[in-house]
Amino acid sequence: MMIRNRAAGALLTAALFSALWGAGIPEAATTTALAATAAEECGVRSDGRLYCRNTPNVTLSYDASYQTAETGVLKSSFSWFQCWVEGGPHAGGNSIWYLAAGDEAVPPYRGWGFLPAVHVATAHDPAPGLRECTSADYDLIGP
Repeated sequence: MMIRNRAAGALLTAALFSALWGAGIPEAATTTALAATAAEECGVRSDGRLYCRNTPNVTLSYDASYQTAETGVLKSSFSWFQCWVEGGPHAGGNSIWYLAAGDEAVPPYRGWGFLPAVHVATAHDPAPGLRECTSADYDLIGP
């Protein structure tokens, strides 16, 4: 997942750099603008997934609760999220959890799992435009 995020980021960066520099904006200002754009992005894209900054090295759970099995670790600090569910309360002051594909799996699971919304840099939870998880999404977790 980290490789896909970096590849997508590189393409976005190249396109924005080209557009800004082509408009006569100096390279230093262009680089600063690109960094700010990437850091502030948090929204649902055309593929239906939420792309947002998140706390790195977060353990993912089998269900939307701290009392379930650990299924993976989300090591990256910018990720995409498949959907959301209502689960156990957490330090974010709500009970919304997001499903993510972790960067590292905890056997026998596939690495997919839930993390509490407190670890995702959303302005509102659930994130506007992101769909609620269905039973098919739970199948991604395994085993």
